[in-house]
Amino acid sequence: MKKITILIALLGMSALANASPNLVLNGSFEADSQGAGTWSNYTNLTDWVGGEFGIELRNNVAGAASNGVNFVELDTTQNSSMYQNISTSLGSVYNLSFDYSPRENISSESNPIQVLWNGVQVSEVTGTGGPSGNNWVTYDFNVTGTGGLDQLKFVATGVSDSYGGSLDNVVLTAVPEPETYAMLLAGLGLVGFSIRRSKNEQA
Repeated sequence: MKKITILIALLGMSALANASPNLVLNGSFEADSQGAGTWSNYTNLTDWVGGEFGIELRNNVAGAASNGVNFVELDTTQNSSMYQNISTSLGSVYNLSFDYSPRENISSESNPIQVLWNGVQVSEVTGTGGPSGNNWVTYDFNVTGTGGLDQLKFVATGVSDSYGGSLDNVVLTAVPEPETYAMLLAGLGLVGFSIRRSKNEQA
C-alpha cells in the first residue's frame, strides 16, 4: 500500500513538473554572443524576428540582465519591435511572464513596451528609471492558444528617442489542467494517510 501511494504522489509531481516547459525559445537572449560591457543592434536575434529598426542586445550596459548576461531594448535608433511564433494547443491556457525594467534616468514617457498576443494588446508596461542600473519587475498574464502558431510580440511605444525600457527572461508555460493538481493532491493525501497508519500500527 505504501509503495502504491508513494508512486501515485511521484506520478503527480512528475506530471506537474513536466507539464510546463518554456515554449519561448531563447527567452533570455543568451543564444547570441555579446561581449561583456558592449551592445549591438541586430536585424534579428536567434528565434526572434526584429522590427524595422532591429533589436538592441546588451551585456552589462546601462544595467545588468535579470537572467543570464544579455537583455534587450526595443527603442534602438527608433522605436522597434520583435516577435516569435509559438505552437499552441486549441483552447489551452498559457501563462506569459517576462522581466521588464525602465531605462536608468529615463522618464516613463520614453520607456513603454506593449505586449501583443496574435496582434491583440495584452498589456503595456512602463516606469521611470532609477539613477543607476536596471530595476527589474516580473509581469505575468494568461493567454489562450489557437491550436496553430500564435504570435508573441513586444513593441516599443514610448517617445522614439533611442532610449527605452528593457526586456529579459520571457517565459510561456501551459497552465496545468485541474486533473494534474488533483492527482498530486490525491497522492500526497494517500502518503500522509499511509504515514499516519504506519505510526498508529507501531504504537
